[in-house]
Amino acid sequence: MNRLSERLLHIAGQVRAGQTLADVGCDHGYLPIYLVQKGCMQRAIAMDINEGPLQRAMEHIEREALGDYIQTRQSDGLEKLSPGEADAVIIAGMGGNLTIDILTRGETVVRTLDQLILEPQSELAAVRAFLRENDYFIEVEDLVLEDGKYYPILRVLPKKSSDVQMFSEESGLPLAVLDAYGHRLLAEHHPVLLRFLKKERQQCEQILAGLPAEEEASERIAQRRAELMEKMERNRAAEAYMEI
Repeated sequence: MNRLSERLLHIAGQVRAGQTLADVGCDHGYLPIYLVQKGCMQRAIAMDINEGPLQRAMEHIEREALGDYIQTRQSDGLEKLSPGEADAVIIAGMGGNLTIDILTRGETVVRTLDQLILEPQSELAAVRAFLRENDYFIEVEDLVLEDGKYYPILRVLPKKSSDVQMFSEESGLPLAVLDAYGHRLLAEHHPVLLRFLKKERQQCEQILAGLPAEEEASERIAQRRAELMEKMERNRAAEAYMEI
């Protein structure tokens, strides 16, 4: 099969060995194929809402002679997955709000899982806040830089209570900072996170420098300035903690 990208390799690397994996939004089916071939999963279900990706996944599964081990299903999120049918689910390559929607609508299934691997590509703070507020435990978090873009990867335990509030109290970092950057990444002083923080700070500074003077700014520009200042405050708090 085709070699996995760095992002997909890191996603696969977060999956602990288990019985059955369900990959939501499977695209070409590369992840379930890789994990079954490596023996990390005995079986897999490749799921997608669209017929096109499922057809491509089926072709790749057949090419690798894995039809007895990987099945495909057309499904809107976790709709076609029954509780207890899988012990691991991957939801990768989707926006954060869609990720939250899939978890919310599929909560009956999600709460039966042993592990949940998430790779939201937007609204990351909202995803982390959702997990924290709904008492999901983020066991491991990774951050991958590929082709100039940063990809966060979270391994979540649906059956264990969140420890984010405890980390906030111990570290003195507000929940808004932890939701923005990840308490596991901060605790581990993840080198890619430090690069991301420096880049984000520079981008904010450049945007601020290009805004009109405060006395000349419209209400919209004033709001944008306030948002950037708030973002930089979170950034500075995270960067200071990382450099301790």
